[in-house]
Amino acid sequence: MDQNLLNDFKRFLKEYRESWNSLDAERMSAHQSKDLIVRWANPDAEVSDWGADAAKEGWYQAYKQFEGRNPKWHFEDLFIDINSQQEGVAVFLVTFELDGSLVNSKLLFAETFRQEQGEWKKIREYVENGFSLEQKVHT
Repeated sequence: MDQNLLNDFKRFLKEYRESWNSLDAERMSAHQSKDLIVRWANPDAEVSDWGADAAKEGWYQAYKQFEGRNPKWHFEDLFIDINSQQEGVAVFLVTFELDGSLVNSKLLFAETFRQEQGEWKKIREYVENGFSLEQKVHT
């Protein structure tokens, strides 16, 4: 495994998460590939699939919905590595804060990024939803 590539990916993740908390949908969407594939498992067990355009629109809607409520996302890394295709893979939990208080939910993300024209771009995202803050990750 190329340690330099992993270090570069970890630096990118820091920037990516700063973008996530920037409340700027254009900035956040700039990190996704035009080939992005997303799958969300919702709390009601329904599964939603979409691509880059819908994901970009989702950021606009989320940021508008939380406008004026001082949203902040927190990340807990479970796994970060480079796979055999030289893609960056991050698996992490996300908790969410509104108006200075944690919302009683967390989400499990698995995201995969690849280099496109010298920049990391998200190509796949899978999200499991419906965990409360009280639930612990069991190994």
